[in-house]
Amino acid sequence: MFREFNVGEFYRLLHPRPVIIITSSCDSGKVNAMACSWFTPVSEEPPTVLVVVDETSYTAECVESSGGFAINVLPSEFLGKIWIAGSRSGRDVDKISAMEVNLIRCARINSYAISESLAVVEAVRIGTYGVGGSKIFIGEVVAAYVKEGVTGRYGWDLNKVSIPLHGWGRQFYVVDKNTKYVYVK
Repeated sequence: MFREFNVGEFYRLLHPRPVIIITSSCDSGKVNAMACSWFTPVSEEPPTVLVVVDETSYTAECVESSGGFAINVLPSEFLGKIWIAGSRSGRDVDKISAMEVNLIRCARINSYAISESLAVVEAVRIGTYGVGGSKIFIGEVVAAYVKEGVTGRYGWDLNKVSIPLHGWGRQFYVVDKNTKYVYVK
């Protein structure tokens, strides 16, 4: 039997979700970072992703001005750093310094990625849409790279790497070698 659920909080039914860090270069030359769990692949051909951010956020401003963004997948050991990226504004804080992470120059976009990432996906913005108080940035993937030994045929090797999922607020789940998964035949 179903019960009514608050439509204004429907998205909680769609969590936990992987959490990433979006990095982008800003007009000032500063590199911004933002935690995000509202993102998804859109197309394989051309390879396309979308990310959703608050329309008034510093991240929205930086992605619009730079024309691109990087998706950084950090391991679960970085949850404290991920929390910093998601709970402070880049207008007020240098999040890269606060997170105590290192940057590397992106291969194909004019920005930087976090060197401690397990994987990085670089995207050039090809579309922007406003919905409610959010901006949806659609990006064509122009580069992707991953650390050696952390993926297998079907993606992450959970025996070697731990990926964080965002529940809600300060709640996270850890997907690692203790997570049960099955292959459907």
